[in-house]
Amino acid sequence: MTDITKTILAFYEQIEDFPNHRYKSWEHCYQYFCSKYPDPNLATLHLAFYLASWGMYRPSGFLLDWDYTIHRPVVDRLLNSRGALQGIGLSQIEKEINTIFDLMAWVSEQYEEVPTTTLVTKILLGTLACVPAYDQYFIRGLRLNGLPYSGLKKSNFGKLLSFVKKPKTLAQFEKAQGQIEKIGGVRYPIMKLVDMYFWELGVEDS
Repeated sequence: MTDITKTILAFYEQIEDFPNHRYKSWEHCYQYFCSKYPDPNLATLHLAFYLASWGMYRPSGFLLDWDYTIHRPVVDRLLNSRGALQGIGLSQIEKEINTIFDLMAWVSEQYEEVPTTTLVTKILLGTLACVPAYDQYFIRGLRLNGLPYSGLKKSNFGKLLSFVKKPKTLAQFEKAQGQIEKIGGVRYPIMKLVDMYFWELGVEDS
């Protein structure tokens, strides 16, 4: 198996080397959504910029035609969902899997056009960090590890969680978590680390 800690830190090294790297946009967005009294308008701006940094405002998508306030209904709901879902660990994610999938379905209904799974999961990753972002590189990384994917379903999400919670595997994720916190002062939730690992694998294989 690929060295998980090493792969995650290879991703994070880009933030170390370039403090204003676009990858920092996730930190800014997530930390603001974690703040005690976030202003919904500023939270919406943070979400929009994070999504732009991560490729969701390409001309091929629909968001480029709208200003940041298109996200406001979603932000209001996500701010109210923080207590149950924000930054939760594996055991809680397993318990809340129905809530998470219901929330993703709800987010999918809030835009002028039906958003992709990539967009919906990037929104949840940047605000609650209860799921990874299912983009092309992440999915490629899943398949490199023998994990099935043919559209995001509870069944294959459950298999991902089963992979991560194996004691030796989880220990590597937790090691990376501790090292990142020591270096940057930010504790990355487990689903962000999962996102980084599989995304980096997919990029390296492309």
